Amino acid sequence: MPVVALGAVIAQELNADIQARYLATGRTSATLIAQAGVQPLLNEQELSGGLTTDQVAQIDQRLQGASLSNEVIRIKVWNRAGTVIYSDNPALIGRTFDIDADLKEALEGNASASVTDGHDEENSGDNLPGPLIQVYAPLVFQGNVNVSGAFELYLPYAPVQAAIDSESHQLYALLAIGLALFYASMFPIVALADRWRRRAEATAIANLAMQERLNSLKSQFLIRISHQFRTALVGITGFSEVIRDSEQLDLDEVKAFATDIHDDAERLDQAFSRMLALDEMEAGRVALDKSQVDLNRIVSDVVERAHKQTPAAVITVTPDPSSPVVDCDHVRVQQLLSILIDNAIRYSPAASQVDVSVAKRAGEFEVTVSDRGSGMAADGGVVAPGNGARGTGLGLPIARQIVRLHGGRIWFISKPGQGTQVHFALPVEAKAALQTKVSTTA
Repeated sequence: MPVVALGAVIAQELNADIQARYLATGRTSATLIAQAGVQPLLNEQELSGGLTTDQVAQIDQRLQGASLSNEVIRIKVWNRAGTVIYSDNPALIGRTFDIDADLKEALEGNASASVTDGHDEENSGDNLPGPLIQVYAPLVFQGNVNVSGAFELYLPYAPVQAAIDSESHQLYALLAIGLALFYASMFPIVALADRWRRRAEATAIANLAMQERLNSLKSQFLIRISHQFRTALVGITGFSEVIRDSEQLDLDEVKAFATDIHDDAERLDQAFSRMLALDEMEAGRVALDKSQVDLNRIVSDVVERAHKQTPAAVITVTPDPSSPVVDCDHVRVQQLLSILIDNAIRYSPAASQVDVSVAKRAGEFEVTVSDRGSGMAADGGVVAPGNGARGTGLGLPIARQIVRLHGGRIWFISKPGQGTQVHFALPVEAKAALQTKVSTTA
């Protein structure tokens, strides 16, 4: 009986802890969505005065384009008067309700989350099946210290209940096993508990190492991308201020500054485009438009384009004599080759040679891009950029995703100071995506 009572107490505490963690996660998610996804679509005047039908339609379209989670059941935006100025349920827009305790807390500047049965006054006629997690986040516009309104969303409670049930079942199973083993022998229980402890510690250490690695990669990426953004913005700001403030610029000087502003804006646009493309590939939202294509022809076209963009580049091509035909997305493979050849030119000394070769291996065609640059690190980063290279660091991740989508492999062999060989192989026949492989030779 004491063991059963202990299990019941632990299960109750465990359930409360799981629910509290999900509510905390809900508050964080709602705050992020409000700040990054909803607040930029509104201004303070619209929040207090309401939205037109066209404005509501525009917000619907933008929220759908932002790919909000399908698990979000209902969205509302409230103003301080208790009026719903936007909702994904049009029937609620423009209606005013009494401000309950949770909404009041959000209007006072504090995010809140609670479990509800979905039968609140503002949900009358909305047919929301409870229980649900109801989350409020305050909306504060830049330059204003006061809360202008609140963002509300409903999340399903089913995952919370599933986690509670799973943890409870595991707990009761462990207690039952432990009780049986206790009566059988104390020593096996101690040994088993010690083994579980050591395994949990090893898993925790491994997870911590992985988390530190991911944090490091994230920091490196943010530093790299923020540097490029700042550089472009400094150019845009500086040249536009010169045009604005100078009274002695002739037309040629204005055109030169405008060209620099345009080039910096294009670099920003390319960086954003690559970030969005990588996100779509990683999320599996990219569909390949496959056809039978001569791989030699793709290589020839990309090399010809590279020559036009960088006339001083020395690029040699060794095609496969068998006229290799692969089932692939012609545009994506061109993008893949452009990334690899552009990197080879960018990170190599000026006028050094870049070699591109195509060869048939067992069941696949392999393309190799070799440069004579400074080499790459184990994580795919450049050891010491040459030739004044600048980039977002998104090229190789995009290349990996394109190869993965085609069911191929990609890897590189690099020696610091002696150059890099980047290889990718595409299957002769279409097949399911394989796991991307990356290896380094020192």
